[in-house]
Amino acid sequence: MNGKKCYILDFDGTVTALDTLVVVFDKYCIVDWRELENEMRAGRKERHQTLVDEVESMKAEKEELFDFIKKNVPVRKGFFDFVKKVRENGDEIVILSGGFRSFAELFMEDAEVEAYINDIRYLGNKNWELIPCRNALPPLCSKNCSNCKRAVVEKYKNEGFKTIYFGDGETDFCGSRYADKIYATDELAEKLASENVKFTYFKDYTGIL
Repeated sequence: MNGKKCYILDFDGTVTALDTLVVVFDKYCIVDWRELENEMRAGRKERHQTLVDEVESMKAEKEELFDFIKKNVPVRKGFFDFVKKVRENGDEIVILSGGFRSFAELFMEDAEVEAYINDIRYLGNKNWELIPCRNALPPLCSKNCSNCKRAVVEKYKNEGFKTIYFGDGETDFCGSRYADKIYATDELAEKLASENVKFTYFKDYTGIL
């Protein structure tokens, strides 16, 4: 190991206190996006195609959408102080998400961290399309994921970093298990506990500091 740590953070529901996709889809999808999720979780629909369909069902003007996110999605307490401390220690911090870079940049424009995130593109007339993560790594477990989180964890482990994973959701389960240490909350914490995987529960970043 190179003696450094790499903090790998999911974005939606981990950096933010709420999941931006849930907030946005609830507001702007013209179909029942939760039914699409249920189909995916039941194995009747691929995760990537589910995300494509959800994005294409969004109907919102660009500025309206971004203003809505900034007004309705808070960042978890202490996050920016946490980023500052990580950098002062000479360690790395990476944002990892199956969500959208355009949403993350509304909060992260001053953070300047490495990010592996999908994105969306505004097509006009309230229509959107999914843009796959431009620096995504080849998937290690399944091509079903829209952005392989395990691959990112393995990349930094192979470079000699001690990896510390922060996550909150079902999509974090696979990747987090390959990290050296896990901080979890919400659905991820429940899943790890049910599988007897060791983790530390967190509510916000003030406790981590």
